[in-house]
Amino acid sequence: RWDTLLIGIEMLVVLLLGFIPDSAPFQISQVAVNLICSMQYNTFRQARGIPMATTFCTNHLRQLGISLVKYYRHPGTVLVHRRMTMHSAMLVVFVLGGILASFLCRYFSGRTIWMALVPLAVIFVQLLYADRVREVTLHDFVPRGH
Repeated sequence: RWDTLLIGIEMLVVLLLGFIPDSAPFQISQVAVNLICSMQYNTFRQARGIPMATTFCTNHLRQLGISLVKYYRHPGTVLVHRRMTMHSAMLVVFVLGGILASFLCRYFSGRTIWMALVPLAVIFVQLLYADRVREVTLHDFVPRGH
């Protein structure tokens, strides 16, 4: 499937970016990361059935605010609570990733980008397993929002 292929391409781009010397113009990395993010934005339009722009922390902050207001106005709504939880979790992951990356940059400089290969590899293996075993009958299924 396309999403599995995209993660594989991302891993290759991240690996190559780690070999670029720190003295190279930052635009090289910026363009590559922007391309990856745009492809992620168009490929991963939801998480666990909840529509979201998975690559933008500002979207999660906005959606969390909306969910908090809706939950305050209609307490006990399961879907609103689920959305609030998902967007909160995504924000926590963004913050923790930023903190970890800034800490690791002190020691590994531009090679820190290779640390992104760890979660990408986990996701790639999960998607590959789903493609080959768990969801083999769903290859023609089009997810909501696509």
